[in-house]
Amino acid sequence: MADLPRPLTDLKVLDLSEGVAGPFCTKLMGAMGADVLKVERPGQGDIARSMPPFFHDAPHPEGSGLFLYLNTNKRSITLNLEEPAGRAICRRLAAWADVLIEDFRPGAMDTWGLGYADLEQINPRLVYTSISDFGQTGPYRDYEGSDIVGLALGGLLYITGESDKPPLRMGGQPAQYFTGLSAFTGALIAVHYQEATGQGQQVDAAMMDGIAVAQMYSALTYAYKKENRGRIQDFAPMFRARDGFVGVMYRQQNWEDFCHLIGRPELVEDPRFHDTTARRANMQELNAIVGEWIKDQPKAELYHTAQAMRMPFGYICSAADLLESPQYQARGYFIQVDHPATGPLTYPGMPLRMGEIPWDITRAPLLGEHNEAVYCGQLGYSKEDLGRLRGVGVI
Repeated sequence: MADLPRPLTDLKVLDLSEGVAGPFCTKLMGAMGADVLKVERPGQGDIARSMPPFFHDAPHPEGSGLFLYLNTNKRSITLNLEEPAGRAICRRLAAWADVLIEDFRPGAMDTWGLGYADLEQINPRLVYTSISDFGQTGPYRDYEGSDIVGLALGGLLYITGESDKPPLRMGGQPAQYFTGLSAFTGALIAVHYQEATGQGQQVDAAMMDGIAVAQMYSALTYAYKKENRGRIQDFAPMFRARDGFVGVMYRQQNWEDFCHLIGRPELVEDPRFHDTTARRANMQELNAIVGEWIKDQPKAELYHTAQAMRMPFGYICSAADLLESPQYQARGYFIQVDHPATGPLTYPGMPLRMGEIPWDITRAPLLGEHNEAVYCGQLGYSKEDLGRLRGVGVI
């Protein structure tokens, strides 16, 4: 099994992105065997290097947990694209690459002579993947975005939360990761086309577009019925348990078992709750009954008891719950990766599996760790050249 080749072993990727979406895209490529060359700003590096959480809570460019997670299986060089000499070097690297990933403001790469139209002349096979908040075209192209802006403009926040409260902001950066997956998918489809025809193309991955897809049920409701779905009273409520929160779904096929589980068998024939329509009409009364019972139940025990009865319960997992989950442990999801600045740390694994092919996750690079290997070994510069380029701020 260890000798099975990973699927992207021959793919060369030039990663000009930073933050979350682009690096997550290239992280997946790297884990699949691609040679990912990460280009970072001299002295500063990827913006994620300055973002928490930090190892031992000490801010350091080599100790950001976000950066270390998102940039496994990559090489790092420093290069200043604002310098003409830096842009000339980037063109040489674009000629080497099969795929380029960038997330600059739309139009910025064109002004530097590094846009798709420019690099296509150098490398007609290049899959040029552009990641942005609103896309490379349209009236919003130059607007400023963020994760919450993407969730809002994509329509997802309109249907998130309770109807009598403001929209509920999601934790983390889900829009960024979703956009990274979109870019990953689009780039690999374009690589397939590249291999079949010898032609490259530009892939335009927009966060706003992706989030609009993620809530398509709401959009379809409006398209068909001209009604805004909005935030409604959820038929799968969350209840406070003894040690956390548990989600419950009232399914018709489990209703009798559910009533016995909560010690209220008389509810089976109660006209207020006898079918789905009745339960929806009397949701507050039902939730009050269930909530009173659940408040004394341990969340994990309740989850396993209900699932054994084929009831779709779930409990809200803390970080400790995730690490201790027997499901994650059985699948070997969390992994340990060693790093010279932090030592071995536990990281989330890959979000997909491919048969018996193992993932080989290697540590994130130090800032500019591969400058000499790339500039001297790959591009033919001398060590003296590197000193001069460093001295004038190019690398």
